[in-house]
Amino acid sequence: MTKKLSRALVLSILLITNIQTSLYCQQADSKSFNINSRLSFYSFEKDGEFLLQVPSEFSQQSLSINVAIGNTVVASQNGKPGRNILRLPFSINLAPGVYKAEAKIVTTASSGVKYEATTELVVLSYKPNEVKTDRLTGGLIVNRRPFFPFGFYCYSPVSTLPEEEVVKGFNMISPYQKILPETLNERKDYMDRCAKLGMKVHYNLLSVSGGGGVGSKIEGLSDQEKRARLVAEIKTFRDHPALLAWYISDEPNAFHIPPEKLEEIYRTVKENDPWHPVSIVFTAPFLDSKKYVNALDIVMADPYPIPVYPVTRVEGVTKQLTAEFKYKKPVWMVIQSFGGGEWWGREPTIQEIRSMTWQAIIKGSSAIQYFVRQGPSSFPKSTAAWNECGRMSIEIAELTPWLLSDEETLPVESYSKNVIVTSRLHDGQLLVMAVNKVNEPAGVTIKIKGVRNGNAQILFENRSVSVSGGSITDHLAPFGSQVYLIDLDQKQSSAAKNSNLIRDPGFEDTSSPGVPAACYARNGGGKGATFFLDTREHFEGNHSLRLVTPKNDNSIKLRFFPISVMKGQTYFMSVWAKTDPDQRSAYQAAGNNPQFFEVSFGEFGTKRFNPGCDWKQFVTSVTIPYDNGQPVKTNIILQMPSAGVAWFDMLQVVEAIDIKECINPEFTEEWNGIK
Repeated sequence: MTKKLSRALVLSILLITNIQTSLYCQQADSKSFNINSRLSFYSFEKDGEFLLQVPSEFSQQSLSINVAIGNTVVASQNGKPGRNILRLPFSINLAPGVYKAEAKIVTTASSGVKYEATTELVVLSYKPNEVKTDRLTGGLIVNRRPFFPFGFYCYSPVSTLPEEEVVKGFNMISPYQKILPETLNERKDYMDRCAKLGMKVHYNLLSVSGGGGVGSKIEGLSDQEKRARLVAEIKTFRDHPALLAWYISDEPNAFHIPPEKLEEIYRTVKENDPWHPVSIVFTAPFLDSKKYVNALDIVMADPYPIPVYPVTRVEGVTKQLTAEFKYKKPVWMVIQSFGGGEWWGREPTIQEIRSMTWQAIIKGSSAIQYFVRQGPSSFPKSTAAWNECGRMSIEIAELTPWLLSDEETLPVESYSKNVIVTSRLHDGQLLVMAVNKVNEPAGVTIKIKGVRNGNAQILFENRSVSVSGGSITDHLAPFGSQVYLIDLDQKQSSAAKNSNLIRDPGFEDTSSPGVPAACYARNGGGKGATFFLDTREHFEGNHSLRLVTPKNDNSIKLRFFPISVMKGQTYFMSVWAKTDPDQRSAYQAAGNNPQFFEVSFGEFGTKRFNPGCDWKQFVTSVTIPYDNGQPVKTNIILQMPSAGVAWFDMLQVVEAIDIKECINPEFTEEWNGIK
């Protein structure tokens, strides 16, 4: 029964793609409406949205809109849209299946003209490793959180590359590989290691799917044999926690692979795994991708301009594709990080790589995948250039909630022809991004609609600039980028208690982007253990501290800035923490060993806690013993010896007299003295 239901679901999912695409590929009709579900499928969500695209001529007309599934109206709206995309919320009270949703739109003018648009709503059972696409933001939902892939192609065997690159901030890897039975254990090994590191894999199926790619061809296999290996590979890894997406074809337009062939492969993939998206990479002419729209969920492009073409080729291609696929398919850009052979006379410079990357992001790319990485200094040859890519991976991780925000932003405009800008709004804070497209310094004035005067923090440079008359005036380096953050709500950090002895308790000091400021770090002996700031998860402010321990007893140990304590005095120490059991690999969770972290009050003792799925405050106390000499300085030490991932926020140490400032009884783990 389950097998039949699964196949029926898949066939209906494929029908969705065909229906939506047929509307998309027709000559635009100014009188037509188009509707899609916001997410590619729903599983754990209780609420969803339909996206109704409204022709521009109707944006200021009064409309009556009803969306029904069967005979039940699930979403409705009346009035003037005022925009070209309407978000129609609805409650999800549906069993797994595929449902036809029909929108009826009636103009309330005297003519009362009626229009219809249909789509299908997909509901699947939840899987911990599932990956959804978000048609509104162009982003992904991974482990129930917004995810901006930032990674690279590499070659096989993968060796220790994941461990080497995850500590720089990269969160995705895509190895070229041949799907051979004799190398299956190699593929299982790097997938397992990536899962432990918290790194995702854009899985390469080229050798048994749509072809193309470096060193991916297998000689002497029939189509039937390729199909058998394809299905076996999908079944092997479809439930793997490291899996992000299936990569089925590389530049099919250049190799004249017909869309129909890839559509067949796409159906095979979806029949065996409807929980993960499918990607294809295209070369010039990049709009050939429209012909393959029924064979993919993610559109990728690889303009490699250096040194023949200007860096602005990336801007043009990204802008073109995001306009074509807006509200339909995410667009990912492959950025050049190689050169010196074939017809690429040299590698991009540090500055060119930065400009190309930021041009893609500003024009709407929702992932970056560099071609290609082979360490330590093969691709790119310049270690400085690759360090710049790692630097940008940290920057993008910091900005993820803004880049994938669904809030309506404030428009921005650049008064320099060589500087392109965009903005994003998230939680009362406006992000303005700018990049210089030319190899010379650029003065720029950025006009922000809806803002008069104030202050803009320049992220990643530890400085600020004034906003005067709704404008920012600044200078950008040749091919340089800037990111400005304007706090519209003037949020205050609740962690900054006068009685708290910890410096930067909420991890909001981003003088060095991505890492906590007021501490030392020591590696516990395991490669790939990480300690990054995370803007997607926080109890207060904008950041939490995320620890990833790949295997037991290999944690990073953070020793926080020293505090002064008095002999005979009692101190209370607290921290907020949470974890995600779904991200623990089978190896990490073996034996049902609970995940735990430890906090130490210097040499005076250590306390162990078990975090859960929700934010909870953990509290303990210690009394400093008497001996000769006062005062005494000590350090708070945080580590997570058990394998897995956890987030931490609001680290506090207060004297016993100030305990009421430290403890929140509503959310606090029962505490006792350090043992």
